Amino acid sequence: MRRVRFTLRDRLVLIPVELVPVLPVLIAVVGLDLIGGFVSSPPVVAAILTGTVLFPILLPWLPTHAFSTKGLILGGFVALPFALLAFLSGPNSALWLRATGALTWLLTLPPITAFIALNFTGSTTFTSRTGVRREIFAYIPVMAWMFGGGIALTIARAAIKMLGGT
Repeated sequence: MRRVRFTLRDRLVLIPVELVPVLPVLIAVVGLDLIGGFVSSPPVVAAILTGTVLFPILLPWLPTHAFSTKGLILGGFVALPFALLAFLSGPNSALWLRATGALTWLLTLPPITAFIALNFTGSTTFTSRTGVRREIFAYIPVMAWMFGGGIALTIARAAIKMLGGT
């Protein structure tokens, strides 16, 4: 039986190809953040770059077979520092406010990385069409619910803070 290799060099070639579609998004995120203040751009940029640059490099060493779960795990590791920073900043704030601030990053960043990681299913040598389809139908709803929940939590948190909640 023939053995197909997918070496680090083969995976590194894919990084510039994957950066091209996300480049306008990166520019828009940074541009909007410059207009509105330096608040949320670094975590979003980190999640996008993790999905496009770090994911192909670490692909063989990430646990699980599904690219979505590999992306969720990697995105969770990237979200942890931002969640900890959100939780530890403002020690005079209410505990629930700090906890929900941390939870918003833990809910929104991993799906971004996982969604971008799905792009690599078509460029590897060990995926099949039916496997990709099964993975997309199984994990896209999970990613959508996580991301939507994080956005809803962010909006609810902002509304409570505007109404005078501590």
